[in-house]
Amino acid sequence: MQKKPSLNKHRLTRYIPYSSPELKNPKLVAETLLECIRTGDVDSFRDVLMSHLMSTNKVHLARKAGIGRRTLYDLIDTKKKFNPGLSTISAVIRALISSESTKAKS
Repeated sequence: MQKKPSLNKHRLTRYIPYSSPELKNPKLVAETLLECIRTGDVDSFRDVLMSHLMSTNKVHLARKAGIGRRTLYDLIDTKKKFNPGLSTISAVIRALISSESTKAKS
């Protein structure tokens, strides 16, 4: 008589969205965003930015960038057209880079 395969043999891993350590690394996110700009990949730019914003404190980033919190929420709103101004993009990237440099000094 054959044994029945055990259903508990493989356990499922719980997936927690936006919990990747890479998404919380401001330097890596800034470098990736700059690479997206260099290659003209707007879709990837939005995906990376949106994923990072979903995993970080938006109020803190908005203050550091000197932009309104609502602006960051507009960037991740999929119902709105994604067309941020150059000043918004540069402010966010500068804030990400400065976040990393302040971490390194601590």
